[in-house]
Amino acid sequence: MKIGLAEVNITPPLGMQIPGYGPKPRPATGSKDELFAKAMVIESGEAVLAFIVLDIISLDLDSCERIRNRVQEYTGIPPEQVMISCTHTHTGPPRPTDAAALSFYPTLEAKAADAAVLAYGRREEARIGCGRGSEDSVAFNRRFFMKDGTVQTNPGILNPNIDRPEGPIDPEVLVVRIDNAQGEPLGIVSNYAVHTDCVSGTEYSGDYPAYISRTIKRLYGESVVSLFFQGACGNINHIDVQGRHDPKVIPHRIRMGNILGLEISKVRDKTKAACSDVQLFVASRLVNVSERALRKHEIEWAENMLAALKGIPNDKLSSKQAMEQMRAEQRLHSIGEPLSSREYEIQVSAIGDLAVVALPAEMFVEFGLEIKEKSPYAYTIINELANGSGNGYVCTPASYDRGGYEPTGIKFAEEAGNLFVLAALDLLNELHGRTS
Repeated sequence: MKIGLAEVNITPPLGMQIPGYGPKPRPATGSKDELFAKAMVIESGEAVLAFIVLDIISLDLDSCERIRNRVQEYTGIPPEQVMISCTHTHTGPPRPTDAAALSFYPTLEAKAADAAVLAYGRREEARIGCGRGSEDSVAFNRRFFMKDGTVQTNPGILNPNIDRPEGPIDPEVLVVRIDNAQGEPLGIVSNYAVHTDCVSGTEYSGDYPAYISRTIKRLYGESVVSLFFQGACGNINHIDVQGRHDPKVIPHRIRMGNILGLEISKVRDKTKAACSDVQLFVASRLVNVSERALRKHEIEWAENMLAALKGIPNDKLSSKQAMEQMRAEQRLHSIGEPLSSREYEIQVSAIGDLAVVALPAEMFVEFGLEIKEKSPYAYTIINELANGSGNGYVCTPASYDRGGYEPTGIKFAEEAGNLFVLAALDLLNELHGRTS
């Protein structure tokens, strides 16, 4: 087995719009840390798989296709054997929505592909091992039942009207140790589920995964690549409503990166990199999903919201008001229009007794937990925002009845999550059958 890893700086020029907190202008004025495209290429026997992770909030399908095609052009790896995902940082490169961003995207896409091309060229004899840890102090379900029976997203720290969280978190920390033939560390793959929206402001940042990488490089060397796969975190973030941490003392991104980085290193050091040859398989399936038809109360909400904001100049709107206005306008614009649909790729890569499941968009944690529970593999990584899915929430059916922030979108039909889970489980069982 041969493995290569690489990381390429993709930090954009200053002045570009940072996405993640609604439509209000947020041009970049600085950089807290650099942004990267990171890649791992693994070869065993006749099979070769490539994984690319970008420090970006989301990636559209056309960008994904161009990256895959460039990887194939320079390495021969077929597009269907390349998995591309996003860390989902809310302080990263712009979406391709204006002239400046569109001019930057060819460079972004080329660098993302080049990370895999470099990793391919750096392949060397390697060994891997998988392990798991647990961390429940940095992730919180952000949807809460209130004492009046409603559900609110991020209802506020120490809000006396909070009753209980609506759902669980996924505390599992999955780790893949990668060493060279001499036992020296080449890289560490990690997987955890919590939103990368800990920074805000107008400076670029890779958020807490950047500090995971700093911790790993400090412990094992600057050349060691930290590849982070974002888990199913659509309803999971860093806000502890009990107020047990003051980010003014230690910023969330640093505290979380250090805590997770140390847990990852602990698991890595307890895991033996014993496998020098593994079977590699990959399979994917396209699942057609339509947009969601709005309910009566959702239309009423949009009408009331626009009425309440009428007369307020756009430059006087708060970020929250601007976001609510945009969502209300999108809702009303969709009324009477045919529900469009598109195909989303569900992809599964198997590396020995490890499976990596690529899912679209921002999946609620319940879907990731179900896949893990039913997976036939000893270790299952959930890798969301993958393969050009764009952004948007894939919510549980019950959440649409309860409300809150996440179900306000129209991009995914209410049955989308279950369809994605069924496709993922079918692919997992299919690949595991080949292994058997």
